Amino acid sequence: MSNGILRRRSIFSGLLLVLLGVLFLLHNFRGGFDFLYLLERWWPLLLILWGLTKLYDNLAARRTGQAGPPTVTGGEIFLVILVLVLASAVGGYDRFRQHGNLGDFPSHMPWEQTFDFSEEVPAKPVPADARISIRTDYGDISVHAEETSEIRIVTKKIVPGPNEGEAQERAKRIGVIITESGGGFEVSTREQGGHVQVDLEVHVPKHASVTVRTARGALQVTGLAGSVTAESQRGDVEIRETGGDVSAQVERGDIHIVGAGGNVKLSGRGGQVEIADVKGEAVIDGEFYGPIRVEKAAKGARFVSRRTDLTISQLSGRFETGPGRMEISDAPGNVSLVTKKDDIVLENVTGRIHIENHGGGGNVQLRFAQPPREPVDVSNMSGSIELVLPPKSNFEVNAESRSGEIDCEFDELAKQQVARQGTTSLQGKIGAKGPQLHLRTSYGTIRLRKGQ
Repeated sequence: MSNGILRRRSIFSGLLLVLLGVLFLLHNFRGGFDFLYLLERWWPLLLILWGLTKLYDNLAARRTGQAGPPTVTGGEIFLVILVLVLASAVGGYDRFRQHGNLGDFPSHMPWEQTFDFSEEVPAKPVPADARISIRTDYGDISVHAEETSEIRIVTKKIVPGPNEGEAQERAKRIGVIITESGGGFEVSTREQGGHVQVDLEVHVPKHASVTVRTARGALQVTGLAGSVTAESQRGDVEIRETGGDVSAQVERGDIHIVGAGGNVKLSGRGGQVEIADVKGEAVIDGEFYGPIRVEKAAKGARFVSRRTDLTISQLSGRFETGPGRMEISDAPGNVSLVTKKDDIVLENVTGRIHIENHGGGGNVQLRFAQPPREPVDVSNMSGSIELVLPPKSNFEVNAESRSGEIDCEFDELAKQQVARQGTTSLQGKIGAKGPQLHLRTSYGTIRLRKGQ
């Protein structure tokens, strides 16, 4: 209050918070929204907003007979500094996570125009089995195998700018070059920075081995007889019908690898994973939030994450996992699984089975189409264990449920149950020669059921 006149409060702080909220919303829904680029190019808008709100505050105060708010307050200065620091921290974290540094990161503002320019790079002769490395800082890469002995490239440059003329001049400064390096060939972009996207469509010899890298963009490789290495920090990866080993490292995106003549190794983190028709071993090492599906891996599958360690020695069927559930079917080899809290279903696994389900809350079910021939060891911290066995199975069982029950449909064993001090146990065997079944749980029921 000034001289008995009520002083009007400024709307600047409220508008600044609304603006900050909108920017964070854009950041969440648009992966490429770059706070550091915003501050670098558009920070004067903050001063303009500040000045406009002060003009509005004073005009509104005159109309209502109130005293105008102070021109600048210590609280407003503190809030502006806090917003700048917060935006810089978020932008710096994003760039460091994507690139390992705070250098230029390709992006453009939502209100900027973009212009597309395509051109073909002169073909370069290479050996039929050449090693080829392909890289773009920001953009998609698609690799196509052909019966040829040359590298042929079609580029698409997506350039932001105030008008087409300036964007075209900028595009002319960005080139794609093919160089010989270390006994192989390298395809790379030249002077790409400044938030320009360069997509590469690359045609290579069918028997070449290829490495593709992009910091932000999708990778697609089809039909190569050689090996493939793919690295993307942000973008989907699709590799199909390759004759050699496949290695992929991603940080964000979906992965599809179908038809590999060698081993497949996937590492990093991401979303959906599909791996199928692998002649060698399929290995997934990282945090992938699924669903994850591996189908037909001749030399088995491995999945290692913070909560799961799975080894399948042979997989003629499929392994699939999603939120809270894991299924393995038609695995003629051994299965070893250590995980937490998942519901686990194994069907038609004919080798040795070892399962540890920690953390509690998940159930384990094993279904046998044929009588088991190898040992089964299941430990479930808190949840049920169910085995569905053919009626004529031979086996020796050692089951224990703490604070739970045992339900056995095999009459020869049911009468051998013992309940003592809150623990129910069952020991016995059917037939002369059969595998050992070790089953342990707490706060759950162990069921031995007869199948069809």
